[in-house]
Amino acid sequence: MNLSLDLEDVKIDNKRDVYLFGGLFLIILLSVFHVIDYKVTFLITIVMVLILNKKLFSQVDYSLLITFIGFFIFVGNISTMDVVKNFMEGILNSPKSTFLASVLSSQVISNVPATMLLSGFTNHFKELLLGVNIGGMGTLIASLASVISYKIYTSEFGNDNYMKSFTFYNILGLIIFVPIAYIFIAL
Repeated sequence: MNLSLDLEDVKIDNKRDVYLFGGLFLIILLSVFHVIDYKVTFLITIVMVLILNKKLFSQVDYSLLITFIGFFIFVGNISTMDVVKNFMEGILNSPKSTFLASVLSSQVISNVPATMLLSGFTNHFKELLLGVNIGGMGTLIASLASVISYKIYTSEFGNDNYMKSFTFYNILGLIIFVPIAYIFIAL
């Protein structure tokens, strides 16, 4: 099996745009760290992309973006329900249960939304982060990065047993890493 990768040299024709998009990236980072309001950052981003390269809007995977937004809306809505609050507080009361709940919830709603959902109900943040990171393996939806790689792979090479191989190796990863992490949490 040949695993080589040939990459072409990248030639930057417009250095001004590189600097402007780099500046935009810094503005977005400042928004992530709550230095700049996210609404202002969103507006700046839209305007700059419209001015610099409006063709980028046609390259966005809107179905994936809507799916991701849908997960966050779902998580935001259910986390305010009393039944969910009581249930979450009941099961996230120990490091082990937080770890296992984060692995399992990642399989259903993806690891980033699972982090957002569970973080409000536990103080066991190390186990939460370990669980959602390991929980990114398993199902295709466990990590939206996996969904992106699936779309890229299948558009380039077709399905060609991708799901079988992907699922096998990801489940194998869960089988290996979950018990190891669980043992270290118990120590």
